[in-house]
Amino acid sequence: MQSPDLTRPRVALVLIAAMVLAPLGALICGLISFATMMAGWDHLPFRFLFYTPVDFPYPIRPERLLFTLLGLVVLAAVVLLITWLVTRAADRRRGFAAVLFGTWFAAIAGGWLATLATFPVMMIFYQYPAERIPLLLAGQVGAGGGWGLYWGWLTGLVCALIFTASNRKS
Repeated sequence: MQSPDLTRPRVALVLIAAMVLAPLGALICGLISFATMMAGWDHLPFRFLFYTPVDFPYPIRPERLLFTLLGLVVLAAVVLLITWLVTRAADRRRGFAAVLFGTWFAAIAGGWLATLATFPVMMIFYQYPAERIPLLLAGQVGAGGGWGLYWGWLTGLVCALIFTASNRKS
């Protein structure tokens, strides 16, 4: 009978990858969304596929930069926390799927919470009419979670591969 491996998995590289890749992916999708809008390709497939929890801050104004930085910090923090919890609980040798799906969920929750965190600041600066706020909130939060659903698997896959490679038995 083989004794169970009770040592903790190595998670530092996985956490760094998750904390960097999720916000970077959000910024890249924001840049693609901005570029397609400026090119006149602002149609439904592009709008849904590349809508992000953070806006690309162009033109650079203090309030737009504040929205973007706040969203990126919240996204990175949520992804880091959930990925840390998942990787600490995952089995060293068979934790690939746990890390993949856990980090994917982290991107979904992070996108959702990032848009939820930036929404009050956006309402203060842009002064939307009060009757449109519930509709705008539902659209923004849904788009943030949708971004995590569409693109979070990439972060999850990279983190799962790093987890598997760094916890291989020697």
